Amino acid sequence: MTDSVTIETPELRVVVLPGFGARVVSFIDRRSGRDWMARGPETSSNFGEDAAYGAPEAIGWDECFPTVSAWDATGTPWRRRLRDHGDVWGRPWRVDAQSPTLLTTSYADRDFRFERTLSVAGDRLTVDYRVTNLSTDRLPCMWAWHALLALQAGERIDLPDTETVDVAYIGVNGRHLPPGTQPWPRGEVIPFPLDEVQPLSAEAAVKLHTRGTQSRAVLGGRQGRLTLAWSGVDALGIWLTYGGWPAPGDIHQVALEPTSSKADHLGQAIERGNAWLLPAGGNREWQLVLTATA
Repeated sequence: MTDSVTIETPELRVVVLPGFGARVVSFIDRRSGRDWMARGPETSSNFGEDAAYGAPEAIGWDECFPTVSAWDATGTPWRRRLRDHGDVWGRPWRVDAQSPTLLTTSYADRDFRFERTLSVAGDRLTVDYRVTNLSTDRLPCMWAWHALLALQAGERIDLPDTETVDVAYIGVNGRHLPPGTQPWPRGEVIPFPLDEVQPLSAEAAVKLHTRGTQSRAVLGGRQGRLTLAWSGVDALGIWLTYGGWPAPGDIHQVALEPTSSKADHLGQAIERGNAWLLPAGGNREWQLVLTATA
């Protein structure tokens, strides 16, 4: 079993697997006992270039960098195919600093160094990110937070700054519906309110991107709330799987994905003009804050 590291306060407990992509496998509100992370068996190692993210991998919180979906980047300074969910998930990270309330981990190869610091204080987890270009080329890249959250049917997904979403994928009851744009939270295409978590029996899987600038979300209901706030990135992807992926009745999860680009892979981000372009030796920093309340 991969060794874990725990940081905690009287209010929160956060459990991380540095040897598996610094995956956060547990984010517990100790006052209620609620774990906001989707749980499951430990995932087998996925270190190879041909690794693919599927149902066995769909637990906890991973980082996607420098792409989300796989993409052939041989025509860019990467000079290779970028694997599904990027280079940093499922691979061993180094522990750079550790205390009872702080954990800094990093992953590095010849082209980049990706660093993340988790620090807890009271009911708040602050996540500070830094990526540095170690190559001599200008590197295009993108990042997405990939945290699969355990929400219950009837709980809420409140996005205060969102009025419209772009629908990238919709599957409901075995039918694939056409993508497009629709109002948030109620529209004409998706047959349920998007801001209300649906049961497993909905057999729905939906991928969205919000339009405009988004920097905050509130999730949950009577059994607690989780507030997400982010800075340094202003896009948001939304993945809702209510028994619609990978097969009917399989998985019930919600993923809100603050991201640097409203794209499924780096190629799309480059094409749309919103990929990060890191100069040689340059870096980028951004932050995510999670607050658990009753």
